Amino acid sequence: MASAGTVKGAAVSAAVMSAQTGKLLYSSGSSTGLIPASVTKLLTTSAALKLLGPQHHFRTSVVDASTTSKGKPVHRIDLVGGGDPYLTATKKQATLPGQASLQALAAATAKALKSDKVTSVRLGYDASLFPGPSWNPTWPSGYSTVVTRTSALWVNEGRLYGSEGPRQPDPAESAAAEFAKLLRSYGIKVSKVSAAKAPSHADEVAGVDSLPLSKIIEKLLMASDNDAAEVVARQVAIADHKPGTIANALNSIKKVLTILGAWTPGTKIYDGSGLSRDGRIPADTFVKVLRLGIDGDQPDLAPVFTGLPVAGVEGSLKYRFDEGKLAEKGQGLVRAKTGTLTGVHSLAGYASTRDGELLIFAFVVNHAKNDYSAVAWLDRVSAAVASCGCAS
Repeated sequence: MASAGTVKGAAVSAAVMSAQTGKLLYSSGSSTGLIPASVTKLLTTSAALKLLGPQHHFRTSVVDASTTSKGKPVHRIDLVGGGDPYLTATKKQATLPGQASLQALAAATAKALKSDKVTSVRLGYDASLFPGPSWNPTWPSGYSTVVTRTSALWVNEGRLYGSEGPRQPDPAESAAAEFAKLLRSYGIKVSKVSAAKAPSHADEVAGVDSLPLSKIIEKLLMASDNDAAEVVARQVAIADHKPGTIANALNSIKKVLTILGAWTPGTKIYDGSGLSRDGRIPADTFVKVLRLGIDGDQPDLAPVFTGLPVAGVEGSLKYRFDEGKLAEKGQGLVRAKTGTLTGVHSLAGYASTRDGELLIFAFVVNHAKNDYSAVAWLDRVSAAVASCGCAS
């Protein structure tokens, strides 16, 4: 590791751990909390899997909220958001088998309504599962093109075009408008669409379940999905029997990882995605969190460990480790989560050494004078883990 060099003028927190024994094999500032960027998602997803389990599903439902007015029935249904981060508008937009869509929900709802001879309804929409604020106060307004206001009800993550670009200003309202459009296409007249609080004991008309949490986590980590990470963070609070606020999410993540022994001094988080520049996480925390994924005592956390991108092959590492000795030493051997903000670069994951040992690593770089050099250093030292004799 010493031959890997340093990053000129930068602060570095680095750790390499034996996956088998948990022994720290290399440490340089490993207890120092630095701005982590997107590797924060490792903490969020681990806490969610611990509390909810890998087979948990989030349900988006339509409930019967009908009332009477002047002795006449008023047919109202409420679309209730369950915090499915990957709910799509149409079936064609789904990228994984089993991914839920509003189109499927609208078809099932229309069928149920028609069986009760109801062809005209008012539509309410309820996103109250995640109380405000929807925008993290530590994020600058300029982030509005890289993350959506967090909502328990949205479609296509509130994105208008893709992972970067304009977002829906009110994701729940937009989802409800899309649902109304779909209902009309199935022969149900929708006379009014408005925000509502669904009755607590209302009968379900129809519902769709999300992907299992294990698949959500794998998809989230592969693409370093900020939007999904913020939704999953709120779900941690709810699983901890707290309202799904930002503050409760952060407290619950800390609580879970503290109980698991992975939260080390100097760790501070302000969101679930790592977009906040106020967060501070030492390399020690990352290697301990990652080791949970292969610990036989915590099998539910395995999707965090197995869902990391393969160097030079996929996800956020697809275009890394693709030159010369880096390709030889790192491609196919290193799997890791990336983190990138201005002046912040990080990489945390694991590598299989040439002699078959599994090593967990975390490298966090802050204040690098040259971003390209920082990224190159991260690739070089993580590839070195796969080829070095660190265990010696």
